[in-house]
Amino acid sequence: MINIVTLFIWFAIYSFLGWVWETTFCSIRAGHFINRGFLNGPVIPVYGFGAVFVMLAMSFFRSSEILTHLPYVDIPLVFFGGLVICTLLEYVTAVILESAFHIRWWDYSKQKFNFQGRICLKSALFFGLMSVVIIYIVQPLVSRVTVSIPADIANPLSLVFLVLFAADLAVTLSSLLHLKSHLAHVQHRLEHAAEEFKDNAEDFREDVFAAFSRSKRQIQRLAKAFPDSVARHHDEAWQKIKEHAGK
Repeated sequence: MINIVTLFIWFAIYSFLGWVWETTFCSIRAGHFINRGFLNGPVIPVYGFGAVFVMLAMSFFRSSEILTHLPYVDIPLVFFGGLVICTLLEYVTAVILESAFHIRWWDYSKQKFNFQGRICLKSALFFGLMSVVIIYIVQPLVSRVTVSIPADIANPLSLVFLVLFAADLAVTLSSLLHLKSHLAHVQHRLEHAAEEFKDNAEDFREDVFAAFSRSKRQIQRLAKAFPDSVARHHDEAWQKIKEHAGK
């Protein structure tokens, strides 16, 4: 029986590995470093949840002896199970984040076989492949490491990570709770500057950038981390903030 501390350590490990993967991939594609992820720290929780959910699902199937009656389907089951679980998780995460902050943080609209721009076949196949890699290559190594950690070390270690994770989440959410009103302010500043300096482009540019400089650091970081994001409201202001944050 897997205890909650072990699950939490696995969640932390895969959240970090997910951050390493996304940050490396996006940084190479952009040509400069991007701290990818919704939080400030080097973690992307959706990867941690996805990995843990896939492992729990496989643990259930193996313990129920379903696979003993279905030979040669172990790897396909992991692939398609991981594909379904992680794709559903990505979709639910997208809906929650969009509803909470009125921004679509990633957009697959230009990808073939996408659904509402939130999920697509390409990413789903990637999740399936990574599920196989995790279950058969990565997790055996992770399990050996976590099993070797004494309880008197694992328990406080998990507590420290939980506190850091909660603090990071609180800081991020506190900055984003007023994101919509912040975008409205920047949008108003843009429109005001456009009217006031319509005959002087340089003054207009300086005034607009002054408005951008008042954007909270957290908002600027997220604007840089999600270059394909689109705001439901005041998207012009959001696109300008992203443009400024990328410089």
